[in-house]
Amino acid sequence: MSQMFEKTAEINNTGMAQMMKGVSALSKTNQTAGIEMADFAKESLAAGAETMKKLAAARTPQAAMEIQGAYLKASFERLQAQAKVMSDLYKGLAEDIGVPLQGASFDPKSLFDAKSLFDVKAFFDPKNLFDPKNLFDPKNFPKLPGLPAMTAPKLAA
Repeated sequence: MSQMFEKTAEINNTGMAQMMKGVSALSKTNQTAGIEMADFAKESLAAGAETMKKLAAARTPQAAMEIQGAYLKASFERLQAQAKVMSDLYKGLAEDIGVPLQGASFDPKSLFDAKSLFDVKAFFDPKNLFDPKNLFDPKNFPKLPGLPAMTAPKLAA
C-alpha cells in the first residue's frame, strides 16, 4: 500500500516540476513578448511622427499621397516582421512546453468524434433559424422588470 502512495507522490512531484518549468517558460516568453511589443510601439510612433512631419511639409496633394503610401507600405512591412517575431516566440514556447509530451502517445481522435461533436444539420436548420411569423411576435420578447409588457403594433388598414 505504501508503495502505491510513494509512486503517486513521485508522479505528483514530477508533474509539478514539469508544470513549474512550463510556467517559467511562459513567463519568460511573455516578458520577451512585452519588450518586443514595446519596441514595436516605439518604432511605430516614431515612424508616424516622422510621416506627419513629412505630410506637413508636402506642397501638393500628389506628394502627400506618395508620403502616405510609403508610410502604409512601411507600416505593413513592420507589422509583418512583428508578427513573425511574435509567432517565433510562441512557437518556441509551444516546443519548450511540449517536450515532455513528445514521448507520450496521445490520440486526440480517441477523445471525441468530430462528426458527433458538431452536427451541421442540427446546428443550422434553415426552417428554425428564421421564421418571419415568430420573429417579431411580442410573446417571444422577454418581459423586463419595471416596463410594461410589449403589445403587438396596430397596423393601419
